[in-house]
Amino acid sequence: MSATMTGCVSATVTAVNLGFSGEYLEQWLYSWGIAFPVGFLLLLSLSPVFRNLVDRIFR
Repeated sequence: MSATMTGCVSATVTAVNLGFSGEYLEQWLYSWGIAFPVGFLLLLSLSPVFRNLVDRIFR
């Protein structure tokens, strides 16, 4: 889930900033390489918090 989300967001932001130039793929992979570990750690750490919050709301 985090790979898909960070990949889509970093691809979009890279396209907005650079357009689809010759260096797009290299810059996107660089950006995704930074975004993925951050997104993955946030997903692991915040998923239980949000799961508990949703459980409380719907009880």
